[in-house]
Amino acid sequence: MRLVWVLFFSLGLAACTGLPWNAVAPKVSVADVAIKSLSLFEQHLDVGLRIGNPNDFDLTIETLEFDLEVNGHPFASGLSNTLTRVPAAASAVLRVDTFMKSNDLIQQFKSLSPAVLKDGVSYRVKGRIKTDRSSRWLPFDHTGVYSSDEKKFKGKAF
Repeated sequence: MRLVWVLFFSLGLAACTGLPWNAVAPKVSVADVAIKSLSLFEQHLDVGLRIGNPNDFDLTIETLEFDLEVNGHPFASGLSNTLTRVPAAASAVLRVDTFMKSNDLIQQFKSLSPAVLKDGVSYRVKGRIKTDRSSRWLPFDHTGVYSSDEKKFKGKAF
């Protein structure tokens, strides 16, 4: 009888350890960035992250943390504990308060010439995400280019 309880408990734990067998991790990309406030030591930004759910079931994003790089230099980092529901085969934008150090802003000004701005600014967003369907953190890494001509972000996830 003891063996039956151990087997039952083990199977119960195994069922709760990750995404369903056929599940795909959510895709994360940058939707937009807006300045909230500027100060001498840091800048407060509002970053919109588009969370794509390629699965045939809804996901609830419980926690997300990320680092954003622009032109290969650190730009901002953020953390969100806001529960966000992403419908099956759809996407939602999660607004995240982020902070940027003044030193990182100075590096951006040095690297962003008019020619770079015309061709588009490369970015990378990487981090990890926790959903209601997994007990583990799921990593993400997405690169793209922001073009001022098109006024939008586009890119490729790895």
